[in-house]
Amino acid sequence: MDLNVLHNPFIDMLGAQLVEWYPEHCTWELEIAARHTNTQDSLHGGVIATLLDVACGYTGFCPENGKLEHRAATLSLSIQYLAKAREGVLLAKGRLLGGGRRVFFAEAQLFANDQLIATASGSFRRHQVSGSEAQLPIA
Repeated sequence: MDLNVLHNPFIDMLGAQLVEWYPEHCTWELEIAARHTNTQDSLHGGVIATLLDVACGYTGFCPENGKLEHRAATLSLSIQYLAKAREGVLLAKGRLLGGGRRVFFAEAQLFANDQLIATASGSFRRHQVSGSEAQLPIA
């Protein structure tokens, strides 16, 4: 499967890459750069929140049989910031917890150089994709 088939301009701007995506879990990767830091020279909380949000959200709509049938919108997201990060590679690992046809629940953990720096849990709403979006060439 081509993991970069779902174009997301904001995620592209951050430089994050989807490195694993299977039903009910996914992993995102980002190498920390100066543009990701705050005035204290550590990873900005907004970058952390974004990675945790997409790691949770993508667990609920993995394409199956080469067809993208759903996308997800965040309904709520609770984040726990545990430690600072200044450099290295980030891995955001999301896992589906459960839910129904329309609403699902997920959690994610964010690691910097194998150290857990933040966690999140949230609820998300699936919505049907339409038209050309449903015909994306998922390899």
